[in-house]
Amino acid sequence: MARVVDYDKKIGDIKAKIEKYTEQIKDLKAELAKIEDAKTKTDFKALNEYLAGKGIAPNEAMGRLKEIYGE
Repeated sequence: MARVVDYDKKIGDIKAKIEKYTEQIKDLKAELAKIEDAKTKTDFKALNEYLAGKGIAPNEAMGRLKEIYGE
């Protein structure tokens, strides 16, 4: 005798997995955004320290970058 497949249960199981992973993805995206923000702050801090160490004002650096790369 052939085995009867409970398609409704399989569909429900898959939908539950999709919901679970959707939530995990949402949480991971939020964590990624926090980490990227922290990295940006760290990078800008390092840049500011470098400029200060060289005696370059931020507006001077910005002006030079605009000359090279444009607005």
